[in-house]
Amino acid sequence: MKLKTITVPDLHGKDEWKLINPDNYDKIIFLGDYVDAPYRSLSDVPYGEPYKIDDIKINSYNGKTNAEILYNLHEVIEFKKKYLDKVILNVGNHDIPYIMRMRCPSLQKFVTCSGYRYTMASELAVLFNENFNQFQIAYQLGNVVWSHAGLTQEAYDLYFKCKLNDKFDILTEELNKEFILNSLQLYRISHLRGGMNEYGSITWADRREWNAKTYKLPFIQIVGHTPNEEILYLYEDGTLSVSVLDKKLIAVFTDVLSTKTKFFEYEVEI
Repeated sequence: MKLKTITVPDLHGKDEWKLINPDNYDKIIFLGDYVDAPYRSLSDVPYGEPYKIDDIKINSYNGKTNAEILYNLHEVIEFKKKYLDKVILNVGNHDIPYIMRMRCPSLQKFVTCSGYRYTMASELAVLFNENFNQFQIAYQLGNVVWSHAGLTQEAYDLYFKCKLNDKFDILTEELNKEFILNSLQLYRISHLRGGMNEYGSITWADRREWNAKTYKLPFIQIVGHTPNEEILYLYEDGTLSVSVLDKKLIAVFTDVLSTKTKFFEYEVEI
C-alpha cells in the first residue's frame, strides 16, 4: 500500500502551510523551525541588538513580528490537534531553546541559536511546553525518516550507535524518547554551523556533512534546515541533483520556503 505524504519545511513564521488541503494527503509532516525570522517591526527588536532601520524595511514583507510568529505557531498546533493522526510536528533547532527554557534551563545555553527572540521567549516557551506532547524529533513511515536536519552516518556512529547497536527498527522510537529525556546528543552542533563538535546531530546537521560514500543507514531521509533555492536529491553515488533520477536515493533537502512556496510530495510504500 502507498501513502501520499507532503513535507512542510522550515516555516520561520510563514503561514503558506495553510495552502495545503489535508484531504489530499495521508500524512502532512512538518520539519520544525516554526519560529525565529528576520524582524518585520522595529518594536520587536530588543534594545542593543544589531538591527538597523534599513534592515526592517528590507524585511517588511518576508520578516515577521512577534505576534505573527506566535499566532502562526498556535494555528499549527491547532491544525495538529484537528488532524491528530495525519499531521506530524517535528521540531527544529530554532524551536529547541524555547522548549528547553522550561524543561531544562541548564541545557538552554548550549542550544540557543541566532535569531533567538528574547522579547517573546517566555510566551513561546509556554506555548511549546503546554503542547509538548504534540511534538517529536523524528517520524518514520516505511523506509523513510523525516527530521529537521537528518541523521548522517557519522552522527549516528558517534552519538547513537553505542546505545542502539544498529537496531534500526526502533531508531525513531528511541530518538523520540531521547527528546522527552532532554538529551544533548540530539542537539550537537558541528563547526560548520559555529559549534564545537565534529558532526551535527539530527537537529543541526548541515547539508555539507552528508557523505554518500559512508552512508549505510537503511533509510531515505527527508530533511530541512539548510536553505536551498530548489529541492535537492542526494543519491548513493554522491550525485546531488534538482531532478529525480533512476538511482538509489539517500536524502531529500526540502528547505525552500525562504525563496518560494513549494512543498515536497512523496509516496511511501508500507
